[in-house]
Amino acid sequence: MKKKVLHVLSSNDFAGAENVAMCIISNLSESFECAYASPAGGIKDILASRDITYIPIEKFSFAQIRKVIKEWKPDIIHAHDFTATIKCLLASLTIPVVSHIHQNPAWLKTVNMYSILFFLACLKIKEIIVVSPAIQEKTFLSHLFNKKTKVIKNIIDINWITKKAASYTVKAYDIAFIGRFEDIKNPLRFINIVSKVTVEFPGLKVIMMGGGTLEEECRKVIIAKKLQGNIDLKGFLVNPYPILKNSKVLVMTSKSEGLPMVAIEALSMGRPIIVPHLVGIENVVDKSCGYICKTDKDFVDNIVTLLNSDENYLKMSLAASIKAEIICDMDKYKEQVKQVYRNAI
Repeated sequence: MKKKVLHVLSSNDFAGAENVAMCIISNLSESFECAYASPAGGIKDILASRDITYIPIEKFSFAQIRKVIKEWKPDIIHAHDFTATIKCLLASLTIPVVSHIHQNPAWLKTVNMYSILFFLACLKIKEIIVVSPAIQEKTFLSHLFNKKTKVIKNIIDINWITKKAASYTVKAYDIAFIGRFEDIKNPLRFINIVSKVTVEFPGLKVIMMGGGTLEEECRKVIIAKKLQGNIDLKGFLVNPYPILKNSKVLVMTSKSEGLPMVAIEALSMGRPIIVPHLVGIENVVDKSCGYICKTDKDFVDNIVTLLNSDENYLKMSLAASIKAEIICDMDKYKEQVKQVYRNAI
């Protein structure tokens, strides 16, 4: 009989951590019976499209999580990120918890209320997965909990992405932005960069896909900067891949990332990526397939350079596809996660 793994997430939308959880569930279905539990929301349709068992949680409290655990009876709880980890530990006293950390917050490297709470949680957590070595470095994870902490870098299911991207879309774009419209993703900086690029390319075509608390402010800034003819706001899309495939370049402006899934997805479609200088980003981007930028001027200059040279673009596009293939070794990834589960039981 297959062991049962319950993946628990605190959000009801679709972003990097959610994508990782779905990738694990889909690719380990032959070895484990898995379910996905989160607050009820739009994530339901995406899970249904991938034929993943979904358990909606009415309220993301340890009492509601305990109810799900009691009814579904998992052998392992796979908690994604800090909030889910803490609440799953409170909800279950006997079932082993695997904590999967997708973020690299600054507070983890200092002594504060949050780091102390997570330190105490680590005493009970059976196994810890971090998606980048940078998350582990210079924290208590690198020494006190080194034996139970494993670096498993995010990958994507390239075959699945390719199928989803095959849908027809009419409009083509020069630049794409995909992410939550929240401060951490810095969409306002992205709009400011686009505004500067339009000085060189007045007809620039840009797509922004995502939703969040800054969506209305982004809309107002676009109008204020008279960029309505340049930037299309599409909101959250269940399947953004056809549009991403029909865009030349992915630009990210995040203030912090663990290991960005959308960047790997863009690479898999042969799309060069232009990203900010973040800790660990060099694991995804190098000079063969994109640019790492420190300033807005760096972003503008590199976007202009890439869009001005068909030869350079084609070289980077080919290198992007090769980079994605190197990163996404699914057999190795599956074995790493299986080993974590074996250690946890």
